[in-house]
Amino acid sequence: MHVHLVFVTRYRRQIFDYDATEKLRTYFSNVCADFEAELV
Repeated sequence: MHVHLVFVTRYRRQIFDYDATEKLRTYFSNVCADFEAELV
């Protein structure tokens, strides 16, 4: 099974700084590990 998940913000302005982006990447990596999925 292949899933394509797109995470977008409501407005087209940059609201995530580098630290927030890295925290989200870590969170999504952990979720993918729980489901034995690969984060690309």
